[in-house]
Amino acid sequence: MVLRPPRHVDAPAVASACRDPEIHRWTFIPQPYRLEDAQGWIAVQEAARESGESLALLAADARDDALLGAVGLTVRSREHDRLEIGYWTAAEARGRGVATTGVRLLSRWALGALGARRMELLPFVGNAASCRVAERAGYLREGVMRAYFVHGGRPVDAVMYALVADGDRPSDPAPA
Repeated sequence: MVLRPPRHVDAPAVASACRDPEIHRWTFIPQPYRLEDAQGWIAVQEAARESGESLALLAADARDDALLGAVGLTVRSREHDRLEIGYWTAAEARGRGVATTGVRLLSRWALGALGARRMELLPFVGNAASCRVAERAGYLREGVMRAYFVHGGRPVDAVMYALVADGDRPSDPAPA
């Protein structure tokens, strides 16, 4: 598997993968997902990367460049060096460690090269597969964020997972 920026030629494969109802169920992609949605998403990625607001990468098979999924970072707070990581896996690539590998690689890079202090991963409550990915990638479960997102016009709870630069030790309390 390789992680690489999306290219315009990837639009048909991205559109095909994102038509999977399971990806829509757990993410914020448009429904129905059209080729134009994939083309639009790809078109804005270079500017988003250059501005430092986000980084989207595709996971592709190293042998034939077949699309396996996507993984990305979004800046949530520059002041607090906090990034959110998200991902999806194409149906035919599930169960092969694509999401876990992508999350591990991108998280290590963000904590190291980018100097992020905190990585957050926020699956919807009920998304057991994404919770397993978070845990296998070294994230610690911190709790449930009630009504954290709106999905399909309804509030949904999210599980807060985090990975911090200095490991899993809690910070020292503030002096009295």
